[in-house]
Amino acid sequence: MPKELILGCCSTGAKYTPRNHRLTGDAVLDRICTGVDIAVGEDEIAWEVEQLSDLGVRYYHYHARNFSTREQTTDNAVYARVGRLVQALDPDMLISFGASRNGPEVMQRIADHGEWERVSHADLSLAEGGAHFITMQAAIELQIVCDLEHATGRLTKDFIESDAFLDAVDRYRPSTRMEDVTMETHSTANGNRYGQSSPAVQMEAYARAIAARRRLHLLDEIEWVQFVRSFAMSRMAIARRDLALAGADQLNITLLFGFSPKLPFPQTYGEFRNVVAAAKSLERDYPGGPKRRRISITVGAAVLPHHAAGIASAMDVGPDAGLIVDPVRRLAGYAAQDDSEVDVLRVGMEDAPYLLGADGVVRPTNNVELCRYAADALDRCGASLILDPSHITERRAPLLRKAA
Repeated sequence: MPKELILGCCSTGAKYTPRNHRLTGDAVLDRICTGVDIAVGEDEIAWEVEQLSDLGVRYYHYHARNFSTREQTTDNAVYARVGRLVQALDPDMLISFGASRNGPEVMQRIADHGEWERVSHADLSLAEGGAHFITMQAAIELQIVCDLEHATGRLTKDFIESDAFLDAVDRYRPSTRMEDVTMETHSTANGNRYGQSSPAVQMEAYARAIAARRRLHLLDEIEWVQFVRSFAMSRMAIARRDLALAGADQLNITLLFGFSPKLPFPQTYGEFRNVVAAAKSLERDYPGGPKRRRISITVGAAVLPHHAAGIASAMDVGPDAGLIVDPVRRLAGYAAQDDSEVDVLRVGMEDAPYLLGADGVVRPTNNVELCRYAADALDRCGASLILDPSHITERRAPLLRKAA
């Protein structure tokens, strides 16, 4: 039986915006990095969603953009309008909203209204235009883990899997000290700046977002942007009772390969599987223990356009073995393996908003073309698309009945 996968689209993101990119004079690179081809207006989004649905896309991840400035915004009116639009156009589409702290307009709104402003759309019901998933952990939340490391020392995967880590997590009290937060990421000129915050502020916002999802009977989602620290933050958030991530016995983890030097893009299937296996291990409270929750895995290639040619290399598995493949095609090939444990392959203008030619030159593209390219890559590898996405979580149907 062929591998079955959900095809997802990460449509906008926080990175590629006019004010996050410093112009270089390279017309193609500047066009890509300022997000000129990202669908922002409602008419553009409606056309795009219809095309994506026809292609078989059943997972749509969206960061709200200011319709006028094209920058990321926290405006819940924008989230609600787009949420209702997507629900109306494709009732079977799983909808995910991002919650990045990056961008000048987001940071200004946080300064004006507090940290909850960034993730307050977690409290939108589906009827109000909310999403099935809200990404409640990505980059800024790792400030908590960096604070924890002051007590534990540098974290390792083995330590994170130990009882000693859970003891440290139980004792941990987040610092209230405000600091300027930058993350070691592969990003645009201003894409790794997250403003001023404290671990205590981030812990409170994280807990409040999770509590909102429980009240609405909706679903939990996080992104890994560093391997070890994201793993640590995930296990901490599951274990701590004041957070209780995956309290509905379900969690979608998006692995953003290439987002940072600490989660590099894999060059072998073994490297890829090592990260996936770590994420899936969170289905159990400790190695070898009983399964406590359902973890679904989404994978994305978060590769900057000027890194793409350097990452392209010979494929090691599947029908493309021995061929030079670009990041999206490699990730599709890995996800299509029978033992990949991947549920969703996501592509789009948030992660890699370009296509890489055989000559190593990138060109602008859009979400529809990227998803078509990914669908073709999956088909070449013998994988088929799941058009009914309900299996992404065993609890989706009862949860959504309660939410309604």
